[in-house]
Amino acid sequence: MTERTRPATLKDVAKGAGVSISTVSRVFSNPGRISPETSERVREVARKLRFTPNVMARSLITGRSPNIGLVVPDITNPYMTTLLKAAQKVSRLHATGVFVADTDDSADIEREVCEQFAQQSRGVILCAPRMTASHIRELSGIVPLVLVNRVVEGIPSVFTDSRAALRELVEELVELGHRRLAYLPGPAGSWSNTQRGRTVADRARALDVEMIRLDPTDGTHADGVAAAEQVLELGVTAVMAFDDVLAAGLVEGLRRSGKSVPDDVSVTGHDDILSELVHPGLTTVTGQSARVGQLAISRLLDGSGPASGPGPESGTHQAESVGVKATVVRRNSTAAPPRSG
Repeated sequence: MTERTRPATLKDVAKGAGVSISTVSRVFSNPGRISPETSERVREVARKLRFTPNVMARSLITGRSPNIGLVVPDITNPYMTTLLKAAQKVSRLHATGVFVADTDDSADIEREVCEQFAQQSRGVILCAPRMTASHIRELSGIVPLVLVNRVVEGIPSVFTDSRAALRELVEELVELGHRRLAYLPGPAGSWSNTQRGRTVADRARALDVEMIRLDPTDGTHADGVAAAEQVLELGVTAVMAFDDVLAAGLVEGLRRSGKSVPDDVSVTGHDDILSELVHPGLTTVTGQSARVGQLAISRLLDGSGPASGPGPESGTHQAESVGVKATVVRRNSTAAPPRSG
């Protein structure tokens, strides 16, 4: 007898695993409906027979693409990288591929990419979108959408809810003695940037201390380095940065200017993605990017919300939105302000 020369079929795998053909099909198309033991047995037989499911043929039969699209404004940002890895981990459980597109913070590119994905995917996860709310609603009419870190009424979304944590940080800086603080903003088109800037400004106003909004940035490390000059000119003693990338850049910029963190200026970040790589370690706020990515994929594929697994969800901001609660992570980048004179 010669070795098998034809490709293995669903029937071959079903016979080898002792299950029906429909069970084999579900293992590769909707594994959540099959017990883990059966699924693993079928996959083991499939590996031995070198069986490869024809996902394109299945998509023609079912009318559903085996892929989803994930659109990010800047894939080099560690927050987005972590979110992508977490999303892919969940998508594999659903036998679903992930197409990724970087829009370079452009609303026009964002819309163009989403329209392309609408033709070749079963849905799109739109991360920190720069498009207007009306354009987002328009897109939701042609392809299922889940937003990440943007809330638009009527569209499912998942976001990092760091409002309580940011207020807590402002309070701690004031307790340390700071009275002249600053917010180092991220990209102007970022919904999260608007929310964070408003939160820290409101809390500072309530505590009767200054919260100066520094010049706009594109959210890069170089922007953080450049911001050090303005920080020193204004004489602020504590800076709350939009994220850890900007905060890390600011720490470096202050070092180049001969200033020390936190002895001369206290600095905080957001996302907890670079904090331990910066010296001193950054006091920051957890971005919960992995959990946000997991929930976004689950909401797109099966409509689930916080029930997708254990996590720090804070309930819903609106009926369609799930906020993932952030917390403060204290390290060594904050201290009492230097004494004048």
